[in-house]
Amino acid sequence: MQRNHSIDAFRGFAIIGMVFFTLTLRLSNNLPDLLRHNVWGSTHLGDFILPMFLFASGLSLAYYLQKREKEKRNLFIKNISKRFIKLVLVGISLSFFSAYGFLEMDEVMLSALLFVTCVVLSRFEWRVIFCIIFFINLSYFLLIVFDKVDIFIGHYLGGYPAALYYLPIMLTGFYVGRESVLNGLWCDKNKIMISATFLFFLFFIIFIPMNKLTATPSFILLSILFSFLVFSIINVIINSISSLKRLEYIGSKPLRYWLMMYILILIPLWFYAEFYKKKLPLDLHWYFGISISLALIIVLLGVSYLIDYITISN
Repeated sequence: MQRNHSIDAFRGFAIIGMVFFTLTLRLSNNLPDLLRHNVWGSTHLGDFILPMFLFASGLSLAYYLQKREKEKRNLFIKNISKRFIKLVLVGISLSFFSAYGFLEMDEVMLSALLFVTCVVLSRFEWRVIFCIIFFINLSYFLLIVFDKVDIFIGHYLGGYPAALYYLPIMLTGFYVGRESVLNGLWCDKNKIMISATFLFFLFFIIFIPMNKLTATPSFILLSILFSFLVFSIINVIINSISSLKRLEYIGSKPLRYWLMMYILILIPLWFYAEFYKKKLPLDLHWYFGISISLALIIVLLGVSYLIDYITISN
């Protein structure tokens, strides 16, 4: 089965956004409000970048599983386990630098946990998936009733407890992807899912304000709607804008791009700050931080092409 160009472009767009915000937040400590990210008690535009990547991963998972639907059970489990273990090992290796503490949950570890959970749930029909998503969000009221929302405090991305509340994003992405494989993006079941998500959002926003760091249902549901909207736009224009081809390339190698960012830029930056007794983020003015981040994104793209060139040559 051929790769889905829209999904790769969408995932490339999300990973570029994640790289941009991750770099900028290490370089500048005076960002304007629009560019702030991971601020307790609030939600900003940049906070929707990670959910878009999780949604794209769910879309991609639908195609990934369809390619393996005829595999024997043992081979299927082996392939899933290898992918899960690879993500976990990368997450653990980067955790000190990416999540500010060894074994803390970062973006890669979150993706690993949601990936294996979605695989387990992938056999259920859409009504069951629909109910799971609803009850996960509904269970948030228990955290409020028993005053347990503070379990998210002091942990990057809200820590491991937040993984459950991010699950609806990848699970919805998987559901939309699975139905798109069978009936197209704008099939009736996808319309039902998105319409229901919108109604759920209206319900939850009344009772629980949006807060990215505690993965509130209102934030998660709006993230699903936002992700679907962006994917729909990319799905329409993928064949008319040639520059999206580079996003498609990056989206097909997201883990490589993420690893390169840490190995080539962020880990050396951390050692630099430690050696010169500086604090991260650095005190660069925000427009210098943005300019450097954009330049480094292009550098990473060039390094990725160089890796491919060397690999193919050998």
